[in-house]
Amino acid sequence: MSSDVSSRLRRSSDSASAAGRNAVGPAGSNPGVAHAGLAFGADPGDTRTQDGTHLALQPLAERQPGEEAPVSAPSPPLRRILIMVDALAIALGWAAAFAVAYTVGDLRFGPLTAAAQTVTVLAAGGLIISAAGLYRRSICAIRAQEVARIARVSLAMGAGTIVLLAAVGRDGAIFAGLVGGVTWFTLLTLERGVFREWINGRRATGDFGAPVVVVGGAAESTRDTAAFLAENPVLGFSVRGIISPRPEDHDTREVAWLGPIEELGLHLQRARASGVVLDSASMTGNELNDLVQQLADTGLHIHVSSGLRGIDRRRISVAPLADETFLHVAPVGLTKRQLQVKRFVDVTVGALALLVFSPALALSALGVKVYDRGPILFRQQRVGLNGEHFKLYKLRTMVVDAEAKRAELEADNARSGPLFKVAHDPRITPFGRFLRASSLDEVPQLFNVLEGTMSLVGPRPALPDEVAQFDEQLIERLRVKPGVTGLWQVEARDLPSFDLYRRYDLLYVQNWSVGVDLALIARTAAVVALRSLTAVLPSRQRDAQRVME
Repeated sequence: MSSDVSSRLRRSSDSASAAGRNAVGPAGSNPGVAHAGLAFGADPGDTRTQDGTHLALQPLAERQPGEEAPVSAPSPPLRRILIMVDALAIALGWAAAFAVAYTVGDLRFGPLTAAAQTVTVLAAGGLIISAAGLYRRSICAIRAQEVARIARVSLAMGAGTIVLLAAVGRDGAIFAGLVGGVTWFTLLTLERGVFREWINGRRATGDFGAPVVVVGGAAESTRDTAAFLAENPVLGFSVRGIISPRPEDHDTREVAWLGPIEELGLHLQRARASGVVLDSASMTGNELNDLVQQLADTGLHIHVSSGLRGIDRRRISVAPLADETFLHVAPVGLTKRQLQVKRFVDVTVGALALLVFSPALALSALGVKVYDRGPILFRQQRVGLNGEHFKLYKLRTMVVDAEAKRAELEADNARSGPLFKVAHDPRITPFGRFLRASSLDEVPQLFNVLEGTMSLVGPRPALPDEVAQFDEQLIERLRVKPGVTGLWQVEARDLPSFDLYRRYDLLYVQNWSVGVDLALIARTAAVVALRSLTAVLPSRQRDAQRVME
């Protein structure tokens, strides 16, 4: 590790708390605002960059105070779609269990026929899923919580299968129930992950947004919260405007000012919103409480910003004291046992993934070699834990002399800050584009995981020249191993903002845990599945799905 990086790491320890304050909470990670949409939303964080400026806003229709908002186009019945997809997963799981019982057991039919059993399993499975809260947005918006409940549902359905099959056959019922439970867990987790990514992709284009109004006691803070929601439509909100004291420069901003808070009822009616986001940071406790009480009888969904920035929701729990609601914030840091568990997950899941992907890896390596007879692997120096350099492995997706041609493309860089990416990079080979679209080029990084230079989950492995441009807060990311996947890789890898890059990385460093890693691994599996499917679509359809990649 260079002495420069080492000294910067020591200095960064004094500003660790500031890193958390400047981090933005990604989907499912920050307690800033409650979730919107069917079951797939996320929480906004602060939109202020390090220098105090604000991120660009999504353009909204300009409206004058008092002007009614346009009526949203009706959304498709998302809940009904999810129920039907769940029913298909239930049917497939039951088919697997029934096939096992029929093959290895002495299955014999009594009063219950196969058709009656199938109807019973479908009905019971749907009721169990619903009873577990898996159609509630507050549950499903948090991926780790959703997966945990799917596990309990699968266990209950597997036990029910054992009882049901035992009624018509003694042998094979237990094994069939185990097969059914594993199948249900796998299918429900995968299909809901893909469904989540599909919804996020549609939301990024402006669909499925719940119309909301942001209400606050100070114009600037209220506008900041509204700006973040407007800039990130994947969170599931469609911001109709803000209700607050009149901003001094309201006519130059793209989030409409609807009017003062004294005329709240009138502006809510004209905005035709289905929910309200309250900016608690700009109100006193009494003002916030009065507003919540006032809005409780309106039938609108109420979302309250906690005012906490860069603190993962998993570190926060409700601690009622004397009938008052307090929030307990757990300290940062992993125990030695948690670090051992993290390494165990890296080795076991990494080895299993490498085994599963080995046929595709072999075929991809052959394709790279056949295309231009060049080297199969691309090796590059990256900066890892505590500033140590290591060799990162990827399947080569560019021409052999790609690094030498980078200088010619500097003017076309689509990223901000020290990051570099060209929208239509001419150095990428046709076969390389397929590898990138399907994420197969990342598979060799599993060897980095097994050798210990990387983790499955962590910040993106940075280049040495990028690290040289990191500030004292961002250098904090070198205190953890870089990862094959991570918050930034999942949430914002296709967005050009370096500010989002640094904020996602700092949020992970300040809040990482084994639970966070497992949730991101599950999320990545769904993203990779969807990317693999879109990789084989015709180019026009692939362009339409680009936001999901």
